[in-house]
Amino acid sequence: MGEIEELRRRLEALEAQVHDVVEQQAIIRHLAVSSDRDVAALQEQRRADRQLFHALRETQLEHGKTLREHSELLGVLVKGQIEHGKILAEHTKVLGEHSKTLGEHSTMLRSLAAGQAAILDHLGITPPEQPQEG
Repeated sequence: MGEIEELRRRLEALEAQVHDVVEQQAIIRHLAVSSDRDVAALQEQRRADRQLFHALRETQLEHGKTLREHSELLGVLVKGQIEHGKILAEHTKVLGEHSKTLGEHSTMLRSLAAGQAAILDHLGITPPEQPQEG
């Protein structure tokens, strides 16, 4: 009976090894399925990241275009302000000249008014806008 016992012992050992191999295969199969899911999730995330980067690029291009347009408009506005400043300086100069001329005319009118008053006084005529004494 020694041989049968030996065969039985070897068969039990072999069955235990087969059982261990089956368990390891189940674990490996589970890891492979999990790995496939992880790879699929990573690929999906990579696609989403690429879409995000593409959208960011488009936004940056739009912002760059808008910034260039605003820069051009700002340049035009600054140029217009410079031109207005020059025109205002010219108007200020002309107004200064007008003020000087007005001052000269005022002096002349006072002189003419004084001369007219002297002539009227000499002639004995009271101007209508002045009250008569008497």
